[in-house]
Amino acid sequence: MPTRTDRLTLLDRNITRVQSRLAALSRRNDRLSTVRLLVVLTGAVLTLLLWNNFQPVALSLALLTAIAFTGLVILHRRLRSRLRSAQDWLHVHRTHIARATLDWSHIPAPPRRDAQADHPFELDLDITGSQSLLHLLDTTATHQGHDLLRHWLLNPLLTADAITARQAQVRELSARFTTALARSSRGAAVGDSRLDTEPSLQWLTADAGPQVPARLLIVLAGLCLLTAVLFIINQVAQIGPFWAISFVIYVAISLTQLPAAASFRILAFGLRDVFQSLDSVFRFLERVDTAGKPTLTARLQPFKGTDRPSRQLRSLNLTLAAGSLQGNVILWATLNALVPWDLFFAYRLGQQRATLRGLLPQWLTIWHELEALAALRTFGWLNPEYARPQITVTQKADEAYLVPTMVAALIGHPLIAHENRICNDFRLQSNTVVLLTGSNMSGKSSFLRTLGINRVLAQVGSVVCAESLSLEPARLFSVIRVSDSLAAGYSYFYAEVLRLKALLDALKADDPTPLFYLIDEIFKGTNNRERLLGSQAYLTALMAGRGSGLVSTHDLELATVPGLLNYHFADQVADGELRFDYRLREGVSPSTNALRIMALAGLPVDSR
Repeated sequence: MPTRTDRLTLLDRNITRVQSRLAALSRRNDRLSTVRLLVVLTGAVLTLLLWNNFQPVALSLALLTAIAFTGLVILHRRLRSRLRSAQDWLHVHRTHIARATLDWSHIPAPPRRDAQADHPFELDLDITGSQSLLHLLDTTATHQGHDLLRHWLLNPLLTADAITARQAQVRELSARFTTALARSSRGAAVGDSRLDTEPSLQWLTADAGPQVPARLLIVLAGLCLLTAVLFIINQVAQIGPFWAISFVIYVAISLTQLPAAASFRILAFGLRDVFQSLDSVFRFLERVDTAGKPTLTARLQPFKGTDRPSRQLRSLNLTLAAGSLQGNVILWATLNALVPWDLFFAYRLGQQRATLRGLLPQWLTIWHELEALAALRTFGWLNPEYARPQITVTQKADEAYLVPTMVAALIGHPLIAHENRICNDFRLQSNTVVLLTGSNMSGKSSFLRTLGINRVLAQVGSVVCAESLSLEPARLFSVIRVSDSLAAGYSYFYAEVLRLKALLDALKADDPTPLFYLIDEIFKGTNNRERLLGSQAYLTALMAGRGSGLVSTHDLELATVPGLLNYHFADQVADGELRFDYRLREGVSPSTNALRIMALAGLPVDSR
């Protein structure tokens, strides 16, 4: 089985190879730029020198120069495309290494989104924000793909069937596919680190604006034809400039359609880059080999049929390009004088819009889903030692709800650096409250977050940071980071009370899926006596509810509450320093260290 080191070595080799290719392409790009300049200058100079005495030769030379320059421009455009592709590959591989080594400064930051203060676990478990689970996982290149992945992490799946189905979808994606998708999607994000596909959908659903009637277009085309015929006849037979009459009528009718033509030109400029970028990604998805992958085959079916994106978008991009000719005023005016150019393509855009209205939303949804799935697959590929969790279901014979259990071997926190991470075994029985005691800084809070974040990973279909993990689906609620609210006038203690009340309400909710809860330092916002009494009553209420979880505390007296399962983290003083091994042990903590911490910091302490 490959290791994380093997993955890093492979990525380093790939980066070296891509850098070599990039250097070669850059040299070719420089040479081609020079050749283009030389061709233009040489052609221009020779044409001027030959113009007076050898005019036919000069004209031929000018034509050949134009043809050669056009060919070089096409070659240069393709070369630059390959250059951008290589740069995108390099970016993807470098960020893969950053994700594997938790080098946060080189992992692209996710878009800023305000955290939900009332979410059951978002803030407590570092699901979103800087250096969060989302930050680590997010390889998406679109805002919509990012939002979907974020939604998955904040709303884990709650049934075994749904989780195992998601796991199967992730397994069908190869590392080659996820890297190629990341590169193609990044290449689509023109002018931004992420592409926003919403404008394309807004165009489909927005007011269509002025429309060109098909009959009117036929009349205008007929007038153009009549004008051309009359003009040619006049040139041959000198019948008079009757062509001017039909031309004036054509111009007059065209002027009545100015709003439609103007609307078309605005849309063409606004949508051209969006749909050209979508075209590259959709072409990649059309070419994906799905043999032996039934779920992926079904998912990509809309990209394989007669209505596949490349066929539809090729026509659309030609229409949008036709509407972008206004940048060349002379050519644009000439074309519209000869034929109803803008009006014809405005009519075509309306037809294409009607067709895409039933196709584009589905294509984009599939793309965004694949981005989110690829993020989970990449996380697993970069961490081959991580385990795929086993999802189990136990049905009580006399009750209609699932019983949460968790059995973990060497479970650790995925946001802690590999060299610093300490992993522990843990087993949680059904309908059990674990009381976690230990000294300050001994690892209680980190362990709670370790269990919570790995449960999130497991229930979104990802691998987990453990040697093995077996669990049953459960709703998740945590009370770890509680803060006061000046705006609402809440003290810290009242904010904690409200949060614990919300947890208890979730525990008692009429929901077939039980609750898995994590509480850090229960009732730490009040005095010792009231904290002890309140905690005892709260723990008793937890044990009567439908769920299991862990509660950490410094109050060793709580260990005597009947029905609790006790675990602790220990510490020791060596050479005048506090030392922690962060190993989970059974039983109640034999000591606390608050006075020792104060003494070691130089504070006055009464040791009596």
